[in-house]
Amino acid sequence: MSTTHEPELAFRLLGTWWQVALDSDDAARTSAAEVARGTLGTADENATPRRRMRDDLVEAARAAREAHGRLLLLQTELGPGEPMSAMLTLFDDDRFRMSPAIGTNPERVLAVLEEALPTIAPEMAGTAVRRPFADGEVVRAHRIDESVEVENGEAFTQRRLVAHYWYPVPDSKKLALVVLSSPLGDIPNVLLTYFDAIVEVSGFRPSA
Repeated sequence: MSTTHEPELAFRLLGTWWQVALDSDDAARTSAAEVARGTLGTADENATPRRRMRDDLVEAARAAREAHGRLLLLQTELGPGEPMSAMLTLFDDDRFRMSPAIGTNPERVLAVLEEALPTIAPEMAGTAVRRPFADGEVVRAHRIDESVEVENGEAFTQRRLVAHYWYPVPDSKKLALVVLSSPLGDIPNVLLTYFDAIVEVSGFRPSA
């Protein structure tokens, strides 16, 4: 956004959040190591979980960077002694721009997005709803990804909730996309309420 001086999306986040650098794998690895140490400590018995967390965060940062993400945050606590696992990724590049013919009215931009969702995100289109944020409305759609994981020799099904929030960027035909996700996919309604609360108090501010 900085090259065109468009407004930046800002968040008011509660709890403990860590930023993972997106500039390169090396930068991501450095910040991921800080997250792992800050979350799991430095005891030898936690060496394997720390390494797994570092590797997972570097992979997540690489995926975000390749998709033109500009911010990646990991939540580890709601408050002292209250663990929480959630990730927030912000994407806002020129791929999320509507046709020049539709104008810059936010309602029209979102309406065109809703019409296009069955094509661009068919697995989530049926869940699309409007939700408020500080400067108007966003479109939210979500899915639950399932995978089989193995821990201590036991296989289990991991369900990850992935929620996409499309924001109309003020005075433009552009959309900012925020993806909020959590491995606590067995309680999707609770998580969606929490994610909606994060979005509700977010808003655009002038670019620095």
